[in-house]
Amino acid sequence: MLCPVVTVVGSDLHLVADGPAGAPPVVLLSGLAGAIADWDPVTRLLATSARVVRFDRPGTGTSTPSPEPSSARREVAVLDAVLDAVGAPAVLVGHSLAGLHAEAFARLRPGRVRGAVLVDPSLAPPGIGRPADAGAALAKALLHLGVAGPAARAARPLLRLAGRPPARVAVVEELAGYPELVAEVDALRGAHPLPDVPWWVLTAGGTLGRPGSASRVLAAHGSMASLSPGGVHRVVPEAGHLVQLDDPRAVAGPVLRCLHSA
Repeated sequence: MLCPVVTVVGSDLHLVADGPAGAPPVVLLSGLAGAIADWDPVTRLLATSARVVRFDRPGTGTSTPSPEPSSARREVAVLDAVLDAVGAPAVLVGHSLAGLHAEAFARLRPGRVRGAVLVDPSLAPPGIGRPADAGAALAKALLHLGVAGPAARAARPLLRLAGRPPARVAVVEELAGYPELVAEVDALRGAHPLPDVPWWVLTAGGTLGRPGSASRVLAAHGSMASLSPGGVHRVVPEAGHLVQLDDPRAVAGPVLRCLHSA
């Protein structure tokens, strides 16, 4: 296991790389308050045939904060630095919020992407613009009041896994900027086409709930898959939002197909 440090946008990023050097890279992108350890089961399935890379975004985990606020453009710069270190083109695997980061990078850096797997991505279908979001509004209020740090620490017991790195202000800042991130990516869709690569969208079947809510999620994820001519939408039965933990093979399978099709 290689653990280099990459400096970008004023942050020292902590990277973890597994698998043979020179193998095609797969970059695993955690969602809001995600942890590198969330990807351990998927990494074990992929590390024999790929160079599997995980990292903490600026201000999260063991990566230092960045003076630049979170945005799609910042995350593209972060991924550029990561791929400069590990090689390109790569398969991008984005969970939840990071599905938007993966899409933005694919649109702005099409030659550096071999394929993408969006794992239960945030609901940001084409045409959504700048959505109203209660969580983002609360996060903005916490930042305005100067209590984002204590609020982030208090929220830690709500996270699913014990032993996660402590939640930080950066997580609250990312949540506060969610509507702007969605609008930024939605604007890119009109100007920058996706590359002609495999494009998978996975839905956590165990979170679908009531029929009305389920139909909304399925429609949103279906439209996100249809952004690419080769897009595939698949429901992962019984899996919760952390699909990579509940059914790692359902994530690793599409990644391997991205590698093989390339």
